[in-house]
Amino acid sequence: MPFRSGAITYRRFNVTGDAPDLLDAKFFEALREHALGELEPIKPGEMHVGWTAGRHLFDRSFDYERVGFGSGVMLGFRADTVRIPPEIKKAYVAMAEDARLQVSKDGGGAFLPRTAKKEAREDALRRIDDEISEGRYRRPKHTPIWWDFSKSTMYASVSNDIEVQAMRRLMLDSLGITIAPRSAGTLALDIIAAKGRTNDYGDLRAQPLSSAPPEIELAREDGTRASADRPELPWTATEPQDFLGNLFLFWLWWHCDTQEGLVETADGDVSIVIDKTLDLECAWGLSGRTGMRGDAPTRRAETARAVQLGKWPRKIGLTVSQFGRVWECTLQGDRFEVSGLKLPKPEDKPQSIRAAIEERLDSFATFDAALMSMYRTFVELRCSPAWDSCRADMRNWVSELGATRKMVAVGA
Repeated sequence: MPFRSGAITYRRFNVTGDAPDLLDAKFFEALREHALGELEPIKPGEMHVGWTAGRHLFDRSFDYERVGFGSGVMLGFRADTVRIPPEIKKAYVAMAEDARLQVSKDGGGAFLPRTAKKEAREDALRRIDDEISEGRYRRPKHTPIWWDFSKSTMYASVSNDIEVQAMRRLMLDSLGITIAPRSAGTLALDIIAAKGRTNDYGDLRAQPLSSAPPEIELAREDGTRASADRPELPWTATEPQDFLGNLFLFWLWWHCDTQEGLVETADGDVSIVIDKTLDLECAWGLSGRTGMRGDAPTRRAETARAVQLGKWPRKIGLTVSQFGRVWECTLQGDRFEVSGLKLPKPEDKPQSIRAAIEERLDSFATFDAALMSMYRTFVELRCSPAWDSCRADMRNWVSELGATRKMVAVGA
């Protein structure tokens, strides 16, 4: 129940369509009609999806008091699948075959008649079907969702493409609403479009902030060579502009080192610290990945070497401070996915469960606004003439990593 309690993991989804009326009984009826029962029949290879009221897997108490909070609703997305362990299937087939063994009349030992092998397999499959109908091998997954009507945005920890498509179908079938996941690239497009500059989006290209790795000289299997002036960021193959999320992490890192972690935005200053987690990957897809865990990962000597040899940040541990509140999370740049978000404890103990949830949602909204304000500031800078000067400063900073201050040794 992440939005109700505990750490929060989420991706953003844009919502297109008229927001439901929380006072309209038809909205809750539609949710009930598209909710799953406790043990509905399901076959291997199928995925059954439906809504829950969010508190647990079988929660179907759809009403305003349970799911309505301020400007939106808190629901649950349930996806049930069946997975039969291969070892179980093999064992059942073998057991059914053993039951059909016959003794040879000529003393040659036990044997399995030709037709018995097919019968044994059919018996094993029937046994498995019976167990599936009893609820065995079912793998239900329950994902809490916060749908903020005021922002036309849905927040959910749904990353798997199959599950994303299933949730999109459920939204459309049940409520006539269309949703679309937002990664770093598509979020940047939203920001640029709000300024009426969508033509700039297609012109954005990744630019190196360091020298290419030595492996750049090696020819590929097809005989071609990678360009030292054009990082390829292979993890952004399906959405090339997602590189902006990785560049954003670089930009935040640069702020930590050169601006004392202070990011000026149109919505106020935001203070940041990078700590605990740093995942790097070669922007040319040549020299692999590097993962750092523990204190001060950006200050390690091997981190400086990795960045100077062409690695870009994929994921960082981030502490964000604004308006007297402090949040901790991990941010994956290209997917713009937040994981393990820890909300600050309220100063006063909430007087009710509803008050506690509303306090959490307010804190979450403040964090997300700060994060988006920083990203908006970065995207607008990246699309402005001032970017060339900023990029030059960042290149100088990368080249001086490890020389301008004392670095932390491995294992320190």
